[in-house]
Amino acid sequence: MEESNQEEKTGAQAPVDPFNPDSFKTPDIMTAGQPAASPAPVAEVKLIVFDMGHVFVDFEWEEVCRGFYALSGHTRDEFRSVLHYVGGLGYERGEITTEDFLKELNARLGTTLSVDEFKVLWNATFRENPEMAALLQALKASYPLYLLSNTNEVHYRHLQDTYGVARHFQELILSYEVGHAKPDAAIYQVVLERSGLAAANCVFVDDLPGNVAAARALGMHGIQFTGIEALKSELQALGVKV
Repeated sequence: MEESNQEEKTGAQAPVDPFNPDSFKTPDIMTAGQPAASPAPVAEVKLIVFDMGHVFVDFEWEEVCRGFYALSGHTRDEFRSVLHYVGGLGYERGEITTEDFLKELNARLGTTLSVDEFKVLWNATFRENPEMAALLQALKASYPLYLLSNTNEVHYRHLQDTYGVARHFQELILSYEVGHAKPDAAIYQVVLERSGLAAANCVFVDDLPGNVAAARALGMHGIQFTGIEALKSELQALGVKV
């Protein structure tokens, strides 16, 4: 909705991108002292792809968890163990229904939550970030936007029904619908297939570095979201009009 890099200093300090092996290469001794080659032109950005959670939708997952373990009488660590088990059932890849997911959760917690009671706890604390929502609408005027999110049926339906998150996007690529989840390369391939674009023409924005790295590995421009102003600056560096 996943480090710092210690550089060796030999004269001028060169920027190192931990996801770009070429940035670690030292100058060839045969070309040292010659004028630096012009940087390769950046491919035109034709599509911007956004993650959802902690990018334009905010939430406090610890508070969501507290609702479950307080109700069930379990400790935080006990609930995390349960969550680790049910999380492996493939709910966010659409491999198990909401009803079956809840059945397993109830069995592990010793609870008898109804689907409606589950939804109240499961959807607690979600809200759309109004500043980011405004940026998405501004970008939408000039660029197609896609949503690429690891999510599940209950979370997405709540966010759509409450905030209309789909209004920002031309395409919705939701993990539980396509059967793949980030950082699996297959879910990024869905972006390329639906858009018909080369990876170099796509920008992907996500808060998790592992997800960004996976997009870069396919040739997309990857931006790790840390805040709206930093995002604007990085988009502008790629030639995106913000």
